[in-house]
Amino acid sequence: MIVKSKTKPLLMHQLEALLNRIPDNHSKRRFIEEDYAKQKAGYTGERSLEYHLSYLPEKDYYIFHDLRLSAGKHYFQIDILILTPFFISILEVKNISGSLYINSAFTQLVRTIEDKEEGFPDPVRQVKRQAYHLKSWIEDQKFPVPPIEPLVVIGNERSVIKFDPRDKINPQLVIPSSEIPYKIN
Repeated sequence: MIVKSKTKPLLMHQLEALLNRIPDNHSKRRFIEEDYAKQKAGYTGERSLEYHLSYLPEKDYYIFHDLRLSAGKHYFQIDILILTPFFISILEVKNISGSLYINSAFTQLVRTIEDKEEGFPDPVRQVKRQAYHLKSWIEDQKFPVPPIEPLVVIGNERSVIKFDPRDKINPQLVIPSSEIPYKIN
């Protein structure tokens, strides 16, 4: 059952409004368009998961989108949290196209598309940090902590996901979106 639905982020609305008002030749327009494209890709990736999540039995799963919780003086954000009677799963969604190489040694994701490489923060490290913060948050609420299963979900099913062959841990935490109903059960 979806308890907290996915909604269009306020920042996307703000960037859309700005793009409608700023002249095409403005020196900052390209940067605003890039920010908007990233926001839109993330939103689209998370929305695309709704289909896959719909295969989970409603009576056994509670789904929360876009949680923002306080961890002391800091906040942490979770794309999708799935609560079951037996465990909690945190889904960090990445809707990135191209060939994706998750490099645990340098804690980064490297995307190659049209022979151009681009670096992103390591999503595995990010979801592990979210699991750590969630565990601390649950402890602060004086609840027993169930097992927490972090997963990175690659929303673009056409992406190619690669790892260093010596990496035995991270490949178990990264899945294509089509694997959600099977990996969560």
